[in-house]
Amino acid sequence: MRSIVLVACLTVFSSAVAQAAPVEIVENPSAASGEVTNISIKDMAYGPATIKVKAGSIVRWKNEDEVAHNVQLRGGPAKGWDKAQGPMLNKDESYALKFNEPGSYKYICTPHSIAMKGEVTVE
Repeated sequence: MRSIVLVACLTVFSSAVAQAAPVEIVENPSAASGEVTNISIKDMAYGPATIKVKAGSIVRWKNEDEVAHNVQLRGGPAKGWDKAQGPMLNKDESYALKFNEPGSYKYICTPHSIAMKGEVTVE
């Protein structure tokens, strides 16, 4: 009986571990490698604001403005994600996310949400 319970627990645990989160924070954005798409933050805008990438790709935002900005995911597969709001980025700082799950990820700059919006479509 204990063997059956142990096998059931291991099966559930391994299934949970095998599933990647829809989005992952890249710990060292400037050193990100592989399939990387760069978005500049300049003149109170994301450029380009709308992009399409493949699942597993990394998107890196770099602030080129004198004003601090961030990236906050709004909806899509990352809805409810507790890390949806990225840190404020000063000039020349970067932030990167790896998009694992297909879907539409809309994002804003929290303090400038009226003017600064973008979207990452993951195929």
